Amino acid sequence: MSDTAPQSNSITYFQSSRPAPTFLSALKAVLTKPSEFFAGMPFAVFYGNSLFFASIVIFGMIFLSVPFYSLGMLFMVPFVWGTILIGMWSLSAYMRWAVKAFAGARLSAANAFQISAYAFAPMLFVGFSWAGIAAFLWNVYLLWVGLTTYCRISGGRAVAVMIVPLVVVVIIGSVMVFALAHLKSLAGNG
Repeated sequence: MSDTAPQSNSITYFQSSRPAPTFLSALKAVLTKPSEFFAGMPFAVFYGNSLFFASIVIFGMIFLSVPFYSLGMLFMVPFVWGTILIGMWSLSAYMRWAVKAFAGARLSAANAFQISAYAFAPMLFVGFSWAGIAAFLWNVYLLWVGLTTYCRISGGRAVAVMIVPLVVVVIIGSVMVFALAHLKSLAGNG
């Protein structure tokens, strides 16, 4: 089944040819019924649907964050969008390799990206103060669910697959928080 094939179950998956009617349905399904969502996820032949879904989430995340930061964030849209997509692609390439290395299962590059794109959905709410931490943890949980249900690997092997990206994200996040705090203190002194 391709990533654009209609589904016979009650879960709607995002289709770039019908973004308006399928985005909210897919978002609701991945956030409320993740096990069923990832278990029935169609085989992805291309990156189109998952790339478009992730892009909507990224743009929504940026625009929802503007009231909490500044309008200057809008000038960062291309940089943030590109950086996040490169990070998702890197995560997907790593997941493809790690699923085979740690679990002996197969995961195509397009399906690895599809799992990471759908699991990225909670990051839509990352700009809402402390909700960002909850969004990140929810994102990690959805990645774990995606790996265990779609790839049919054990929870422990899914954790083994995810440990390196988690450490990298924590390090990068810590550096960013430190840098932002340092910039705010410089702005307050200047």
